[in-house]
Amino acid sequence: MISVDPYLPVRTVPVLTAEDIDTGLARPELQKDGLWTPIKSVAFSKEYNLLPNEKVREIGDRFADRQGYEIVKEHFDGKKFTLVYMSDKIKAESTAGTQRAGIMFNNSYDKSVSFRMQFMAIVEICTNGQTTNRFFPFYKFKHTQALEKNIKELDGQIDSFTSTDSNNVDRFKEFVHAIDPIYNMEVTKDNLRGLRKILPPNRLTPNNFGKIMDTYLQRSDDSMWSLYNAGTEHYWHKKNDMNMNRQWVDAFLEIAKA
Repeated sequence: MISVDPYLPVRTVPVLTAEDIDTGLARPELQKDGLWTPIKSVAFSKEYNLLPNEKVREIGDRFADRQGYEIVKEHFDGKKFTLVYMSDKIKAESTAGTQRAGIMFNNSYDKSVSFRMQFMAIVEICTNGQTTNRFFPFYKFKHTQALEKNIKELDGQIDSFTSTDSNNVDRFKEFVHAIDPIYNMEVTKDNLRGLRKILPPNRLTPNNFGKIMDTYLQRSDDSMWSLYNAGTEHYWHKKNDMNMNRQWVDAFLEIAKA
């Protein structure tokens, strides 16, 4: 898993042709060891307002101080940035134990992901993150110059989205209830076939499936909940693959309906 300091200085510079003609595009550069290095294969309109990860962290920390959250994850691969906080107050009990609400902020330097946030669930004991669009919608911010200037308005939007009175808290509790049945399910051939039907090899590769099974086999619990957590651990802590984390969680939500 590639990991880069998320708070390296960043800037955008005009993209010029060989004849020094302005193309109307800009490219982002990171400063490493005093040298500015272009982020490979990335260019966008000069009108696009790149938001530094440092600003995202400032926004996130202000939110955490106001709402009672603590940071549990940050990762930057040189292009995409993930920042996650776990709630001190919002939690739900289930057969599997305590789950806490979380907020994930995303940002990118290649426009692949806009500055956004998403409610989520976190297993308290291991901080395995569980993301799913079925229960938790994204809130996307507009990349304009006004974004950093209207801090009071921005903080208000975040507080409204994360308020204990918001629909997201109800969705969080509904998610915990929906995933809970797998705690009492055994890992059987039928369940594994069902999982493989939802996540065939072109989505859940044999290499990743093998690593998840290796993690599962090291656990004392034999349940589908244990297998589920082996997968969230793999994609959340080891691979930092939010897309596959969502697909893994969605697959077990389907299995939990059985």
